[in-house]
Amino acid sequence: MVEETLMKDVGKMLMVLEAFFGGFYVAVTRNLFIPMLTYSGYSLQLLSYVTLAAALASIMISYIIYNNPRIVESKIKLKLLLFHATERFVWLSLPFMLNAPNFMIIVYSLAQTLTIPVGVLITIAMFGQYHENEFVDLTVKRTAASSAASILGMIFSTYVTASILAPESYFIAYVTSALIGLISTTVLIPYNIPPTTIVDSKINISEEVELKKINTYILFTFMMVGGNILGLSWSPLLKNLNAPVYIAVGLSLAGSVGGTIGPYLWKRYRQYLIAIALNIIVTTSVMFITWPQVHLILSFLASITFLGVNLLATSIYARYVKVLGVVKASMFLTSANAVGLFIASFITSFITSEPTTAIIFSTIFRVLALMVALLAIPETAVVPPTTAYEFGRVIYSSSVLGYTFTVETSKNMIRFTVEVLALAFLLTLLYFIYRIAGFIVGA
Repeated sequence: MVEETLMKDVGKMLMVLEAFFGGFYVAVTRNLFIPMLTYSGYSLQLLSYVTLAAALASIMISYIIYNNPRIVESKIKLKLLLFHATERFVWLSLPFMLNAPNFMIIVYSLAQTLTIPVGVLITIAMFGQYHENEFVDLTVKRTAASSAASILGMIFSTYVTASILAPESYFIAYVTSALIGLISTTVLIPYNIPPTTIVDSKINISEEVELKKINTYILFTFMMVGGNILGLSWSPLLKNLNAPVYIAVGLSLAGSVGGTIGPYLWKRYRQYLIAIALNIIVTTSVMFITWPQVHLILSFLASITFLGVNLLATSIYARYVKVLGVVKASMFLTSANAVGLFIASFITSFITSEPTTAIIFSTIFRVLALMVALLAIPETAVVPPTTAYEFGRVIYSSSVLGYTFTVETSKNMIRFTVEVLALAFLLTLLYFIYRIAGFIVGA
């Protein structure tokens, strides 16, 4: 018992250290990416094309892993270390692609795709040793450590971009952060992953758990759509306000400070609900503030409130991980961002390229998330549990029917297209035969 407790404590320390060093690397590479492209001449639409391709690739790999969990159920530690290190090298190369948008799309798609198995394997490694309250507690500590390191990372990024001209500043920032990120890879080497706890459960999922799983995923995805739209459009908005690049980079610094505080503010389901509501207010206010420096405060508040949603989803999936299965529970947490990024990129690519209009869409999706939390998630609903259950069934049925309709429509369209092409080919062939026969008869 003492040995098991000691092993868990060591495991927590290693995971927190991984989050700390990884937090520095992630803060620089992810948060500098959008400002780097924006101030390198990429329009919001071109920027959205880059993220749209990456999101689509991430969704595809998420779908593959979700339907084939055995891909990540064997040799977990080896795969975790391999993907963990490879991801850092790929992200390191992005500044070298700035003048080649086509290559940027390919490499960024690969970089984002690699984050999916890394995120899943990290979550599996945590679920392997920790359950429910322990898992949530470790998540809080990792979030705080990552946010603290993010502050250092964004101070570093802000200083580099303010004192060194581009693109040299981008090269320095990415190479340095990737090397620090590799430290987080080495930290995982001694981490113990009990193999007996990893295989997915075969327990049948009750309707109640199925409803809660899907509705929580919808809520989380809506928030991720809103977050990604805001992330894509905030830097172009600041550029339109003639703000210097270090202000855009400073948004992430302010967000990192908020991320350090946020995990300790939201500890109950009702508080998560308050966090979502406050996040909507902050998002809406972004488009009305014309003084760039104030946006740093808004980023700080947005980060604090957004963490409430992360903790809500984490708490629910941690409670039902034995029923859902470790891999599938991990995939739900990881893939929501990919789906959110895809929808956000689609909106900013094909619906609007105006930052202010895009932020309106961001607000709308966050309001939808709030409505799901108020009506369909029993832990946060303001209606009685039976009513929340019925609302949940309506949302679940709508989402499943919509998915089924889309799939069936796609199949029918493909079948119809093939039939039309076959008919056109047949008519062309008949016409060709007719012409040959006519030529022969005429001869």
